[in-house]
Amino acid sequence: MPLSEPEGSNVTAPAAQPGPGALRQPRGSPPARSDALGSSLRLLTVGGIDVRVHASWLIIAGLVTWSLATSYFPTAVPGARGLEAWLLGAVAAILLFASVIAHELAHSLVARARGTKVRSITLFIFGGVSNLSGEAKRPSAEFVIAIVGPVTSFVIAVLALGLASLSPRGSPIEATASYLAIINAALGAFNLVPGFPLDGGRVLRSIVWSVTNDLRRATEIAAGVGKVVAWGLMLWGFWRVLDGDVFGGIWVAAIGWFLQNAASGTVQQTVLETRLRRLRVADVIRPDSSAVAPDASVADLIDRYMLPGARRAVPVVRDGRPIGIVTLSDIRPVPAAERATTTVEQVMGGRENLASVTPETRLQAAIERLGEGDYDQLPVIQDGQLVGMLTRADVVRELQLREELKLEAGS
Repeated sequence: MPLSEPEGSNVTAPAAQPGPGALRQPRGSPPARSDALGSSLRLLTVGGIDVRVHASWLIIAGLVTWSLATSYFPTAVPGARGLEAWLLGAVAAILLFASVIAHELAHSLVARARGTKVRSITLFIFGGVSNLSGEAKRPSAEFVIAIVGPVTSFVIAVLALGLASLSPRGSPIEATASYLAIINAALGAFNLVPGFPLDGGRVLRSIVWSVTNDLRRATEIAAGVGKVVAWGLMLWGFWRVLDGDVFGGIWVAAIGWFLQNAASGTVQQTVLETRLRRLRVADVIRPDSSAVAPDASVADLIDRYMLPGARRAVPVVRDGRPIGIVTLSDIRPVPAAERATTTVEQVMGGRENLASVTPETRLQAAIERLGEGDYDQLPVIQDGQLVGMLTRADVVRELQLREELKLEAGS
């Protein structure tokens, strides 16, 4: 049923479909937000970790409830029809997603205990995503963080099976507990498939990493196996569609597609980290202290700063100190006839709590800062003075150059 991405997301199939386990959200890539599911609502907080719900989760929650209410409970509980079946379906669906959260919390709490910052867990259409700040630092940590998810699912399955065996046969409690036992056992078992980004793939990566002492090579091997698994799921889904199970086939194929993309994204993330790990902001930026005054007109900003340098963003400085950034999107709404009389201060964003970095900031930390705020650029400030701007384009350019020249982080 559900799917799992190591320290990442649990992907959940509809109740009638046996399915996968948990997938990992790729992090650290300059063009992407740190929280790809940012449009979500906080449901609760567990151990200091926010559990959030994305709007797309309502789709799968409704499908699971419908499948249980119309197919499972009328058979498992004699006489369960209508409202009773729907109530049982809703309760079982909630318990299923509580199991997914428990699986993710196990990953997250162990990761945090081993020094990795955990931002949140988000339920979405494919299950759950744990938003972590980075990768494990050692193969042993990777192994423990990955394996604890399936272990948690198996423990829940055993507890549910025990409750089912103690309940009267055919009762709502017995039927619900039996469902949870089967679904959590399937979740744990699927996660042990040795294909990245499933938990089993992360276990495989930790073993290869330990043997080769090469994280990138280990990631490429585990991701390669993961892509084989993903393509297998997509082909199986296609076959099921041809066999008449249109909905189930599309769902399985979608899970395979999600796995394939997640595996590719993780390889890209690892390349980023290995190429840029020891670099600092000063190694990437082009020093440029040019800035516009807040009382300058928008017309002056365009003519003197944006057009000559083909710049989409310009820092704003008062008395030598940065107070914000004015971007193309800030000035676009200003009518052409009013640009000469409208000041930069009237349209600029970022007056308060201006996010910035220093030349000595680790580039990886700066990339995370770009992602956290969904920024395209950050001012680089030293001793209160502007020394330049770090942009996503700067990071991508440096990464591409180092990849072409095969330069590792220390080169």
